[in-house]
Amino acid sequence: MQIYLIRHPKPLDVLGACYGRQDVAVGADETRAAAIVVRQQLPASVLQNAPIYTSPLSRCATLARALAAPGVPLVDHDLIEMDFGSWEGRSWDAVPRAQLDGWAQDLWGYRPGGGENTQAVADRWNRFLSRLHGMDRETVVAVTHAGIIRVALAQAGRRDLGELAEAPVEYGAVHALALSDRSVALAQRVEDPA
Repeated sequence: MQIYLIRHPKPLDVLGACYGRQDVAVGADETRAAAIVVRQQLPASVLQNAPIYTSPLSRCATLARALAAPGVPLVDHDLIEMDFGSWEGRSWDAVPRAQLDGWAQDLWGYRPGGGENTQAVADRWNRFLSRLHGMDRETVVAVTHAGIIRVALAQAGRRDLGELAEAPVEYGAVHALALSDRSVALAQRVEDPA
């Protein structure tokens, strides 16, 4: 199975903020520009034939609708961004250093702002993969968030999550994963948070 993971376009007015699951706006110009870039990176046959899934948040759904037109994307709640709890809407500079350090020391188990930990994000990603595997899809497109993309890349063995946490996942970027039946099964294992 080939999965193309696409990060949403850059939201408006979120510079320096932890916005996680907040439904922040994306401008029409940013959506159009992202759709052009994505169309240049994906084979035309993929956009014409593959199902396009999206996070329910509008910053993803708007781009997914543009890519799926004249069709309609499929909303999947397991593709939503990590829940950052009390950190959401705050400036990253306003999050206490000790809490950021706690998260850095335990990327899989720490719950930022009392929200969701990375293991929970991985569990959601694995549920999504299981559903796809059960549908026997050859190629899938998913418009989602940096957190989901980082977990997917880590579970696919691209790099460990610590390295990926430091690496940028650009707005509108396309990440291709080729998953065999065996690698889908491996991705579904529970990661050792140690």
